[in-house]
Amino acid sequence: MKGGRWTMEGEAIRFYCGVSEQQWNRHAVAPGPLACVSPVYGKTTARKQMSYVRVPAGTKVLQDSGAFSDGPGQRLGFAEALRRQEAHAERFGYAEQIEARASYDLLIDERWSEQEANGIWVRAKRRWSETQAEEAVEETVQAARYVHQHRNGLACVLSLQGVTARQYRRCAERILPFLREGDLIGLGGWCLTGKLPAHIMPVFRETMYSLIPFLGREGVRRVHLWGVCYAAALGELLWLCDQEGIQLSTDSIGPSVRPALGRWGYAEWRDRAYRRVNEESEQWGLVKGYDGSLLPVRAARGIHRAVHVQQTRAWLAHFRSTRHYPRQEPRWLLQPRQLILL
Repeated sequence: MKGGRWTMEGEAIRFYCGVSEQQWNRHAVAPGPLACVSPVYGKTTARKQMSYVRVPAGTKVLQDSGAFSDGPGQRLGFAEALRRQEAHAERFGYAEQIEARASYDLLIDERWSEQEANGIWVRAKRRWSETQAEEAVEETVQAARYVHQHRNGLACVLSLQGVTARQYRRCAERILPFLREGDLIGLGGWCLTGKLPAHIMPVFRETMYSLIPFLGREGVRRVHLWGVCYAAALGELLWLCDQEGIQLSTDSIGPSVRPALGRWGYAEWRDRAYRRVNEESEQWGLVKGYDGSLLPVRAARGIHRAVHVQQTRAWLAHFRSTRHYPRQEPRWLLQPRQLILL
């Protein structure tokens, strides 16, 4: 902290913990100094609902738009989407804690399919074709324009979309004129990377190899990778950002929910022996820290969730010391190719 303000000094990757609850299993929500909040959530049109959240005092918020939960027939106009963000922040008392507000982009890493039996639309992680993505790019550009014109005193996260390096770069070129001091460029469309690395990583690499040097030349100083904790992608993107003096951040709700699902850690500190706490007690046990150490934690699921968030943030803050951060120029940079995600 510096003068009450969180800074990125010393952090490799800044982490915003996703928050969509008012309690963590009867314990206080504990995202740490930085949180990401969406006004709505849900994987189906039937289950979509308002996010009932409690943001601790002193926690800075990156406010998402909720676009990922708006299925067929539910997508809002830009003005209505902004009103939804503003109303949510006022209702749940974090309006004065917002660091930056995201544009209402159109995501290209998800498709909605209708279940014939009941007419409910279900969101699935599957990317669009390049032709289909042109619509998303145009909508995304206009979303950035709108939030830029209606900042209301806040910085913005101006998100990008695209399924090829060329399409993504063109989207950036059209959005950069709206960028102002304190804004972030949001890197959207990569949430599938950890689920389909063999398919997506080659395109991710080529896209970032084209994009990040361009953003650096244009004076961009902060980029935010939406919803990714996949170590290989983070390491290579961090290396590219370091070459251009760009600060990198990411967000995910995953670190706060993994212990509730019986999962602990990421990549080299993942603990397959971890078991979910089913009965809270005064007993203490040991969990694995991001650096391989063993940490004493009381047997309470909400506390385990808070500790897991702390360890994820520390892992990302020290990411340059992990095996995922390249020690020299990655070989894939020497042979870029034009790839497409279908």
